[in-house]
Amino acid sequence: MKAFLRFWSYLANPIFVPSLVSLWYFINASFTDGTVVELKMYLILILTAVMPMLIFAILKLLGIVRSVHLPNIKDRITPLVAYAVLLLILIRSGFNDGMHTPLYYFFSGVLIATFVAVILAFLKYKLSLHMMAIGGAIGFALMLHASIAIPNILIVAALFIIAGLTATSRLSMKAHKGHELIFGFFVGLISQIMTGIYFL
Repeated sequence: MKAFLRFWSYLANPIFVPSLVSLWYFINASFTDGTVVELKMYLILILTAVMPMLIFAILKLLGIVRSVHLPNIKDRITPLVAYAVLLLILIRSGFNDGMHTPLYYFFSGVLIATFVAVILAFLKYKLSLHMMAIGGAIGFALMLHASIAIPNILIVAALFIIAGLTATSRLSMKAHKGHELIFGFFVGLISQIMTGIYFL
């Protein structure tokens, strides 16, 4: 069981969540601009997954970070700041056409949550980035259900199961205390609700 929970902790890495949420949105939302959607999906994947992994690899080579899970609070600051910059680039360049507004607000919420994580890292508090990502995904799904009625009750239920499994895996690895998991979850959730009210 412990081996599975450790595997799940790697599988549920928050770096993959924005791309998966975007893919789910594009599959379920109605659109006619297939080429634009494809280009945006590539841009999202590059800026939220590929580039962060490359940056992490460079930081690890330089000895600035030690583990993909960023267990040390000091290790978090540089990767999180770099991720925030990449999110700003994505928001400014990927959604300046006024299309796919829900994703614009989703990534704005991710940016807000990332800023909160950076501030807390400076304050020596280590919230769970895994739970922050899952909370954000749940918040986005709830906002979509309330605004454009994408049928996603089953998705929300599945995400809560994933959240429970992820929290269990992080506790099993002794990566976080309970309050860090709960706080991370609510930072992600509330950030999405804050931005989501603009497209209700």
